[in-house]
Amino acid sequence: MNKHDAVLCVFTKTPVAGNVKTRLIPSLGEEGACELYQTLLTRTLETACSSEFTEIRLFCTPTTEHPFLRRCVENYAAQLFLQKGDDLGARMNRALTDGLKEFSCAVVIGCDCPWLTLDDLEQAYRRLTIDKEVVLGPASDGGYYLLGLSSPRPMLFENMSWGDSSVLNETRRRLSKAGLSWSELTEHPDLDRPEDLIAYNQLVNS
Repeated sequence: MNKHDAVLCVFTKTPVAGNVKTRLIPSLGEEGACELYQTLLTRTLETACSSEFTEIRLFCTPTTEHPFLRRCVENYAAQLFLQKGDDLGARMNRALTDGLKEFSCAVVIGCDCPWLTLDDLEQAYRRLTIDKEVVLGPASDGGYYLLGLSSPRPMLFENMSWGDSSVLNETRRRLSKAGLSWSELTEHPDLDRPEDLIAYNQLVNS
C-alpha cells in the first residue's frame, strides 16, 4: 500500500514527574501521573504508526533530552523535534507549516486522547485530500484532539486562549469567517481530570 503524502505531528511534553498530568496528581501521585502520561504517549504513537502517514514527527517541550523519548523514537521510527514558538498556537503553526513544505497535508494531534482511532487518522487524511481545507477532531471539553490542514492557516493559532473551553468554537468561527471548508471527526473526550479515569479504565479493559 502506498504511503499517504502527509505528515503526522504528535505533540507531547517531556515526561517528568510533577510536570505532566498535574490535575491527576491528587488521584495518582506525581509518579503515577507521569507513568500514565508515558502510557498515553505510547498508545498514541502505536496508533500513529499503524497509519499510512509517510512521516511521524514527535514534537516535545521543554526538552527532547529524556530516555523515554529516545526509546519512543527508536521503537516507533518517529523523528524527534523540539517545539518552537512562544505559545502552543505558535508551536503548532510552526510544525504544520514546516510539514506542508514537504507534504500535501499535515495533521497535528496530542497524546491526551486515548480514544483516538486509526480510522480518525485515515478519515482526516481522506477529507483533506478530497474536498476539505481543514479537519477538526472535536474534544468534549471544548478543545480539539486533532487538526489537519492542506495549506498553512496561521489565523487559526494567533491570540487563542489555549486550554480554554472556547477553543473549538473560536476555531469554527474563524474558519467560517475566512470562508474555509472544513470537516469534523467523531467527538472524543480528553483524559485530563480524575473523573476521566473511569472512562479510560473502561476503555483499556474492554
